[in-house]
Amino acid sequence: MATPGDVSEKTGAAEVRLEHSDHHHHHHKEINVLPLEQEAVQDAVHINLTWRSWLVVFITCFAVAAQVFVVVAAGSVIAFIIRDLGDAPLAGWIIQGPLLMQAVLSPIVGRLSDVLDRKMLATVPPLLAFVGAVISAKATSMVMLIVGGILIGTTLSTISIVQAIPSEILPLKYRPIAQGLAGMGGTVGGLIGALGAGGMTNANPDGWRWIFWTQAIFHGLTSVGMFAFYWPSKNIEYPKMSLKDYIWACDPIGSGLFVGSATLILLGLDWAGGAYAWSNAHVAAPLTIGLVLLVAFGIYEWKGRNDGLIAHIFFKSNLNFAIANFAFAVEGWIFYSAVNSVVPLIVLNLGFADNSWDISIRQLSYQCVILVLPLVISLYATRFKDLKSPLLVTFVIFLIVCILYSTIKPSWSSVQLGINVLAGIGQAGPLTLLPACIQYTAPHAFLSTATGMAFSFRAIGGAMGSAVLNAIISGRITGHYAPAVGAAAVAAGLPESSVPSLLAALEAGSLKGVEGATPSVWAAALDESHWQYAYAYRLAYASIIPFVVVAIVAIIFMRGVKELMTEKVEATVEHVDPTLGDKNVQEV
Repeated sequence: MATPGDVSEKTGAAEVRLEHSDHHHHHHKEINVLPLEQEAVQDAVHINLTWRSWLVVFITCFAVAAQVFVVVAAGSVIAFIIRDLGDAPLAGWIIQGPLLMQAVLSPIVGRLSDVLDRKMLATVPPLLAFVGAVISAKATSMVMLIVGGILIGTTLSTISIVQAIPSEILPLKYRPIAQGLAGMGGTVGGLIGALGAGGMTNANPDGWRWIFWTQAIFHGLTSVGMFAFYWPSKNIEYPKMSLKDYIWACDPIGSGLFVGSATLILLGLDWAGGAYAWSNAHVAAPLTIGLVLLVAFGIYEWKGRNDGLIAHIFFKSNLNFAIANFAFAVEGWIFYSAVNSVVPLIVLNLGFADNSWDISIRQLSYQCVILVLPLVISLYATRFKDLKSPLLVTFVIFLIVCILYSTIKPSWSSVQLGINVLAGIGQAGPLTLLPACIQYTAPHAFLSTATGMAFSFRAIGGAMGSAVLNAIISGRITGHYAPAVGAAAVAAGLPESSVPSLLAALEAGSLKGVEGATPSVWAAALDESHWQYAYAYRLAYASIIPFVVVAIVAIIFMRGVKELMTEKVEATVEHVDPTLGDKNVQEV
């Protein structure tokens, strides 16, 4: 336990220093901060955690649940929204709009909260999302719905804040628990979204509107909870500055390059996901410009300044920041594309289930694991101060999942449920521990910035994965499905003239109305259809394996963080002097 004299000495040595630095011929104040290795032991006194801390943790978990509900609920009933509002070509933006806001703005919102005011930026965006949800619920056109979705997206960009708050109000040693609880909150939001949305839509044709009314309630409660109960310690890393210095501290040049880069890359990948070919200008132009801007962003953050969105202090002690972000992008690649999008298609197109409700029920074998296991993993990581071992184990399980899916067969209905369980275990580790690993590279002055970059990399990895896997699956199906299924049906006795009708019927999910199609013809056609889809999904999962292997190798070189898991609380909400801890409790 540090003595008051030690505390005073350390505090004096760690005072924030402002130096003038010449950037592009303009003088700006540059904040000097200590690496987390030094912050972790400075004033590392025990603070008793009361209801104030745990209530704020619960509110942030609720906020994460609300954000996941946004994406899952509306996405699961897009077909019904199209039926009600029309304008199908724009429907993809119901989900892509809010996700784009999250991926592009998370680091910038995180930087603003580090520099300016965390409480304000945690409280105001949910209010905007509340307005957006009301607009969406009352939408009379697809454009109106999408505008509401963009407003909802403002709260999704606060993932950099709501995942940082638990980490700064709990001791450093509890960061895995903070991220594990947030992960569990997200899973609960996903479950409510998937099952609740179906129930609301089944109730009546415009039941989808209740999804947005529910969102409005969630966002409103989040804002009220943050305003009423989240009272963090005063920001000491960034004392009062001039407006020009505040703007510079938020990295305007780096932010502009990143926003432009991420927006264009995500737009290009979204269009590559089905609307246009990779060679089409709609894909090639934004991807090329976006990648050029990304390179420019990297060069600027490397040579232009040392305290921007990718601060040099992240790399001061080791390469954990780069390794963990790469691994998180791989996890996003697998989750957003392979797990979230492809697995339900495997269940449908290989004949394991033939309706959305049965598919959702089968997915519970994955969801229940990902609901419980993050807490178990985070408790282990906290007890033994070991994040590396569970990360390696769960990524190896991820690898096993990819290998199994790369050999999937239409007869594996029961086996696929077991693979779902393994997938839940495989994702629980990275989703819980990688954000904590990234946060362990960031001093408190950059905590939310680092968290925002992590979730942006994850979203970009997911967009890339979705585009690549969709291209692989579509390419295989386009080239092989119709000839193979038609040949199987003809071999079973179908007249060749009826092959187009049979293919159209299969695409529509119908097994009747085709001239000359006997039960044996349908059986042969379905069997071959299942196998052709299996071949396509095998290729898709095989393409993921190299990335998972590289991520495993990278994690092997990750440094341990045991020495950082101290009693230090960076921004307590308890009524104590943070330098004295329990010695100076002010009873309220």
